[in-house]
Amino acid sequence: MSSKKTPSTPEARAEKLANKQMLRKAFTSTFFKALAVCLSALLVCSIVYIAFINPSQLELQVGESTGGNNAVSVGNQVAGGDASSDGAASQLPTVTELTASSSQEEILSYFNDAINKVKAGNCTVTLTKETNSEAGGISGNLPSFLTGLADTLIANNMGDKDVSAIAPASTADAKNALFPVENESWSSKLTAADISGATVAVADGIYTITINVLEDEPSEDTAHGVGHMGKAFSVVMPSIVTENAKGAESFISDVKTGHKDGKIVVTVDAATGNVLTANYHFVWTLSLTAASIVEVSIPFGLDKEFSIAWN
Repeated sequence: MSSKKTPSTPEARAEKLANKQMLRKAFTSTFFKALAVCLSALLVCSIVYIAFINPSQLELQVGESTGGNNAVSVGNQVAGGDASSDGAASQLPTVTELTASSSQEEILSYFNDAINKVKAGNCTVTLTKETNSEAGGISGNLPSFLTGLADTLIANNMGDKDVSAIAPASTADAKNALFPVENESWSSKLTAADISGATVAVADGIYTITINVLEDEPSEDTAHGVGHMGKAFSVVMPSIVTENAKGAESFISDVKTGHKDGKIVVTVDAATGNVLTANYHFVWTLSLTAASIVEVSIPFGLDKEFSIAWN
């Protein structure tokens, strides 16, 4: 005996359609929220990679391709200038030699003169080491189940970089591109108000000078010559992040970078005032919003070591 199919009524069809629409709406809402979170996490990781791994290489290529012009365009920013134009820096005392009892202002003045000689001087600068490091965990509202993925991607890009392919810089343009502050014709505009300490050790005709620079909070206006760190370090600018993001630029907003724990250690030949080695260390923080959903802040450490050979 065959079973009879229940007749379809307008009310039953309407109820069935309403149920389908409710399920579809619930699925769409859940799916696209999850997809947005996943895409945001991957976007954050890719932006971190682009911003952190490649800027110095891109800037170096731009700098080496220029002619005699010391002003170099990077993204939408034109970098240039002369450290001597900073009025506050000129207020430091004139110092031709240091002793163990030299004041912080005297040490900073000597450091400024010595480090600013590098780019214009008859010397060759070699990047001997560059190290990327994690300086803390990711903070923000990145879902916990994706934090591990982001941590893994970041960790895989830390450690010493291969700098063997970076040629020593001997021309003014090449040194401007390679040596801090990158793509500027100067290396320091630091004033006494920008530092937390300056010390010198004197031994065997060599000055070992250590300069500690004050912190700059994350800002959309981070730039060379701005704040404290921007006056002596190759700070990572928000424009570098957004320019390197290419097609993903429209998915990120509120890009800010901050810098802290800045320390510069140089050795200087006391007889000539020529810098022999220079080590730069700082921690920089990338903060941004991805896809208008995920807000993250990630700190990194960066160390660079240079040797300078004078002709």
